[in-house]
Amino acid sequence: MSSRALSRAPRSAATRLFLSVMTVLALSFALITAAPAPSAQAHGWISDPPSRQDLCYTGAVKDCGPVQYEPWSVEARKGSMACSGGGRFTELDNESRAWPRQALKTNQTFTWDIVANHSTSTWEYFVDGRLHTTINDNGALPPKRFTHQINNLPEGNHKIFVRWNIADTVNAFYQCIDAYITPGGNPAPQPTATPTPQPTSTTPAPQPGTGACTATVRAANSWGGGFQGEVTVKAGSAAINGWKVTVNGATITQAWSSTLSGSDTLANAGWNGRLAAGASTTAGFIASGSGSGLTATCTAS
Repeated sequence: MSSRALSRAPRSAATRLFLSVMTVLALSFALITAAPAPSAQAHGWISDPPSRQDLCYTGAVKDCGPVQYEPWSVEARKGSMACSGGGRFTELDNESRAWPRQALKTNQTFTWDIVANHSTSTWEYFVDGRLHTTINDNGALPPKRFTHQINNLPEGNHKIFVRWNIADTVNAFYQCIDAYITPGGNPAPQPTATPTPQPTSTTPAPQPGTGACTATVRAANSWGGGFQGEVTVKAGSAAINGWKVTVNGATITQAWSSTLSGSDTLANAGWNGRLAAGASTTAGFIASGSGSGLTATCTAS
């Protein structure tokens, strides 16, 4: 009896040890499988021509906040039209900063540097808030360095906005480039230069109030709770020196190719206020709301 009892005791202890180990392994497996898998994320930015985050990274623009240390991380949910994507690098959205304009060609090569690649849906290139070119990668992985050739860019001062849409996440990466575009890539003139010289440049400038203007507005893109709008300003039968547009039905939070006043008024930028008789220009904005029922009124100076 005693020998049987002694022979069973070691087996019982071994069994208990085995069951304990298996229990620990089972709990570990359950925790691993229950925890959400980390999302693989891509990182990259446009380095040539320099994007706003690249200018911060190289020190060409100072006091940019944390983006100067990680220009590849300007990531946020898809659908934004903000330079930061609406994410944490809000310094990139500051239109009052003197962002240097880059000399671009009408047929321009854009160079991307990728820190961590990931499957890609599309690359979207916008000019002044209007979609210009879409490149569909159909889920392909981009290489570490590559280029896009974007053709038929408009001449003059423009804001190039680029959105890199990741295929299997809800996020995108965002870039903004402040550009002066010329045929053949001639050196960029000073930012105060008129983007498209008008025939009236050889005649005395009209006095304030000699012309009138009209404005139309539309929602170019929308998402939950907000939309991207576009205003078209047209001079009347006489040239104008400046314009101001009030957008009814929108609460504007960001604007480009114009200066935002309050939450509903856009005034011309330094380079697109003077319009010859019958000439027109466009400006874009981001606003909250649905984008329906919009109207605009224009006042010339």
